This record gives sequence, structure tokens and C-alpha cells, in this order.
Amino acid sequence: MNLISSRGSTAWHLITTCHVSIRRTFRENAPLYFCAILFCGITLAVTRIYGLAFEASAGLFFLGMVAEFAFLGLSLLALFEFVGLIRSGFPDQPLTIMAKRMTARLTAQDRPGNIFHSMVALTPLMVSFAALKDQIPALHPFAWDKSFMEWDRVIGMGREPWEVLQPWLGHAWITASINFVYDGWFLLMFLVLFSQAFAAKGSALRLQFLLAFSFAWFIGGNVLAVAFSSAGPCFYGLLFPGHSPYTAQMAYLEAVSRSWPVWSVNVQHTLWNDYIAGHGRLGGISAMPSMHVTIAALMAIWGWRINRVIGLALTAFAAVILIGSIHLAWHYAVDGIAGITLAAIFWAMAGTVVRASERYMGRRRAGIPAALDSIRV
Repeated sequence: MNLISSRGSTAWHLITTCHVSIRRTFRENAPLYFCAILFCGITLAVTRIYGLAFEASAGLFFLGMVAEFAFLGLSLLALFEFVGLIRSGFPDQPLTIMAKRMTARLTAQDRPGNIFHSMVALTPLMVSFAALKDQIPALHPFAWDKSFMEWDRVIGMGREPWEVLQPWLGHAWITASINFVYDGWFLLMFLVLFSQAFAAKGSALRLQFLLAFSFAWFIGGNVLAVAFSSAGPCFYGLLFPGHSPYTAQMAYLEAVSRSWPVWSVNVQHTLWNDYIAGHGRLGGISAMPSMHVTIAALMAIWGWRINRVIGLALTAFAAVILIGSIHLAWHYAVDGIAGITLAAIFWAMAGTVVRASERYMGRRRAGIPAALDSIRV
């Protein structure tokens, strides 16, 4: 009886702790909710106006990634606690002790609230991004590829940027290595995202990163991607049959992929086949701006706010992503330049929102009505 009562009280304490944390952290995460409502509203309006299908499968993909990272995180946490128990002499009831310690870490400070609000706000944001990205060619058929190719030639002083890089990067093992790092972008992006979204403590830096992340995907990945609709160098020859300045580049990548793991080539084939068919496992061809570069640059900016070592590491990673986006024929050089510029702009925009939110929260804590305070100013 006592055991049942003890378990019941423990479960109730856990529920209460999570509930209190969720209520306490709502105002701090309110800007994320505003973005989710605004961006989802715009997405629904656009799909209704143009009679397009609203594809929500990205939400399942995002939730699946959350589940996978949660499983990985819990596994590593359990291993960490298990090693700690072994070092301390392996006491009686080790599983019970491990469970209590893991629960304490997961419910530490405001982590329950941050997890809840991040999940509720970010999931619809990712759904909105994917729903519009799949419809970019329908909203604005590819129209900027020739212009971007010509702009790239100006940057390369008469040559395409990939041709300038080819003498240094045109070796199978280098190309495969760059592709490995390029594909590793997904893992690192989710690691940084979840480290901030599920942090134990709220902070201005956490909120600024999450807001900039949201701005990047919707404004950069949707709005600007539609306005500057383009397919990218890997599809240039398919869009414009005949002479393509990327024919030799694609021939090189195809040849390397037969002996080395250059997965980008297969993904490019799948994307084009899905585009032609109008449906498939992958979708949403879009080159401008490069979201790989934009998010990598955002992570680098965030990294410098943590410490110098992380900043340097993430800056080096962003540089490889920029070079890889050109070498692997995913993007024009101008796509990456735009991505870096947008990352800085989105970071500044997010900082402005965070500071405004902090001022509002400060007035609330001081008991000064926001409207009255604005009149005084």
C-alpha cells in the first residue's frame, strides 16, 4: 500500500512540476507562438488562394526526428548515469536510482516548459515551410537560373565558381568527404536546435536563435524562395536543354558517385523525377537562398555567443557547407552569399524581437501597463 501511494505521489509531483514549468515559461516563449500562428496563417491563405494542396507530412517527419533524438538522448543519459553508478560502487536498486536521477535531469528548472512550448510552436512552423516549399514551382515557375548563372560568372571573373574550385576539389576522396560533411548538416542542425529548444533554462540567446531559425525557414525558405524561384546548377541542363555550363561538373560528379559515396547525385535524381511526376518521396526544388548555408551561418553566429572554440568550429563547418553547395552543384555561389547575408539579418531581427519582449516582460513584472508605459515614452 505504501509503495502504491509512493508511486502515486511521485507521478503527481512530476505532473505538477511539468504543469508549473509550462505555465511559468509561456510568456517567454510567446514570440515563437506568434511566429507559428502568423506563418501558418499565411501558408493556409496562400494555399487556399491558389487552390494548392496543404501537405502536412513534414509535421510527422519533424516529430519523428524529435522521437529519434529523444531516444538517442535518453540512451546517452542512461549510459552516463550507469557509468556514474559503477564508479560510485554500484549501490542497491541501481535501476531505481538511475530512473530518479534521469527524471531529475529531465525536469530540471524549466526544461519541461521549454520542451512543451518548443514542440507546440516549432512543429507547425516546419509544416508551413514544407507545405509551401513543395509548391514553389506552381506558385512561381523557375525563372532566375540564367540570371544567377550569369551573376556567378561575374563573381568568378568570367568563369563559373565551380570551375575555379575544381583544381583544388576535383579529387574523388575530397568530393566524397565534402558530401559527407554536407549531409551531416541535418544531424548538426537538429542537435543545435534541440539543445536550445529543450534547454533547462530560458535565455535571450536561446529565444534569439529559435526566432532566427523560424525566420530563416519561412522568410528565406518560402517567401524569398518563391520570389527568386530557381532550381540550381544540378538541374540547369534539364531546364535548358542544350549547352550548359555545368555539364562537365555533373559528368564529374556522376563518375565519382559510381565508386565513392557521393549521395547528393542520387538525391538530385530523385528530386527531379519527383518534380516531373508531380509527387514522390522528396519534393520542393529550390536554390535561392541556400538554406544549408543560411542555417549553417546562423549556427556559427550562435556558436560565437557561446564561446570561441564552438564559434570557430561552426564557422569552419559553415565554410565547408558553402563550398560544398557549389562543388556538389546544389547551389549557385550567389545562393550561398545570400544565405550568409540573410542569416545576419534574421539574427538581428530576432534580437530586436527578444529585446522588445524583455522590455514588455520587465514592465509586466514591474506592474506597469504596457499601453500606459508607451504613452509616457
